[in-house]
Amino acid sequence: MTHEDDCLLGENDVAKYIRKAVGDYFKDLDGENPSCAVYDMVMNCVEKPLIEAVLQHAGGNQTRAAELLGLNRNTLRKKIQQHSTPSKTSNLRPNTQPKQRPIQKSHLVKTNEKKN
Repeated sequence: MTHEDDCLLGENDVAKYIRKAVGDYFKDLDGENPSCAVYDMVMNCVEKPLIEAVLQHAGGNQTRAAELLGLNRNTLRKKIQQHSTPSKTSNLRPNTQPKQRPIQKSHLVKTNEKKN
């Protein structure tokens, strides 16, 4: 058995929920055609919470989250941007600003003073 075989899952709860949700979606359409591509709709619904959960598990570390997802870090960052909206901060965007330490006064040197 290879590592790849370990990653292949049989029927699980996620698959059951997706099957039910898509079935209900078509029932609700009552014979009408979907207004969008079903594959894209499902992938967009699944991808964002998947990325959020893995990022949370990785403590916001995008490099580690990308490894867990089997994605390139730049691909993950692109997907984070795709799922984020400019009007609100998303859980997908952890604070990437480095923490700034307060400047201690003892490290400040006045340049216009003469040293004795």
